[in-house]
Amino acid sequence: MNKTLLGDISSIITGPFGSQLHMEDYVEDGIPVIMPQNIKNRTVDETWIARITSDDFLRLNRYATMINDIIYARRGDVEKHAFVKDNSQMLCGTGCLRVRIMSEDIYPPYLSFYLNRPETKRWITSHAVGSNMPNLNTGILEAVPIEYPDYKSQVRIAAVLQKLEEKIDINNKINDYLEQQMHLIYEHMMFNMLNNMICGKHIFAKDICNVVTGKEDANFATENGKYKFFTCASTPSLCDEYVFESKSILIAGNGEFNVKHYDGKFNAYQRTYVLSPEPELYGLLYLSSLYRINSFKSGSAGSIVKFITKGDVENIPVFIPNDTELIKSINSLVHFQDQVSIENEQLCTLRDWLLPMLMNGQATIED
Repeated sequence: MNKTLLGDISSIITGPFGSQLHMEDYVEDGIPVIMPQNIKNRTVDETWIARITSDDFLRLNRYATMINDIIYARRGDVEKHAFVKDNSQMLCGTGCLRVRIMSEDIYPPYLSFYLNRPETKRWITSHAVGSNMPNLNTGILEAVPIEYPDYKSQVRIAAVLQKLEEKIDINNKINDYLEQQMHLIYEHMMFNMLNNMICGKHIFAKDICNVVTGKEDANFATENGKYKFFTCASTPSLCDEYVFESKSILIAGNGEFNVKHYDGKFNAYQRTYVLSPEPELYGLLYLSSLYRINSFKSGSAGSIVKFITKGDVENIPVFIPNDTELIKSINSLVHFQDQVSIENEQLCTLRDWLLPMLMNGQATIED
């Protein structure tokens, strides 16, 4: 097994400074600019991505991306990266770092999978600087330790892991579609309610469940925990002990104010609200909470909102239609989402287990 540092096999630069790319330079149609919010799990999310003109792209061509580049955020969620899979014109934006592989000994997709390992992510996070928000710089990324087998083995390992990634991506698309369907059903129901085309009753979240928070601080998370640990971050951590075992809605009390649903054993951070209704109202309360919190966020534009109070959560309005089939249809979609998410967790676990096993020869790939 060969060992090196990321800086010895790549060229790493920061994106353009704010003085080089101003707010007025962004246009509605143009060449995409990768910002930290566009970096997902090894992909570039072009939803709501910023864009610039061809002239500005040529002016900033030093920061252009090419196939096999790796993009990191300089601040915030620094452990994630985006792997550029084609030569479409894009720019590494302000607040990002571009890693360009220079060594012929490295197969770029393999390196991307290696950097996506939980161990490597933890190394990056632990070495990031900043007391309130982790920050990356070129020096930190250059020092990331890398292990790699011979080139042929890298290609074969990446091919196996890519198959798992493709299934994970398909499942994510399924869940996105299910989410869209739930939103359509819910919005249609609320439209009919507002126009007196459907009957039901109006209640609040506190009428159908107790609103509680977790008791743990952020240090409760563990590297290889058995249970989900819901904090205010968009992605849950892991922990060794569970307190809750139910179909629950999780609302982040600060930060992004995100809303999630989960069915199973888990624990929660002290600023995360946990709502566990009767199973038949699980889906309906999730959507009611999601729309209410999103409304709360959009209504607070221009003001500083640091947290959501327990009263805010308890008073989430919930409309329960008399049409029980409507409630069942929402619940079935949420349940399907939960099952797909469980499958993805298993696939991610398999992927993360396979990489070191394939690297050290404990697992082999037949031709």
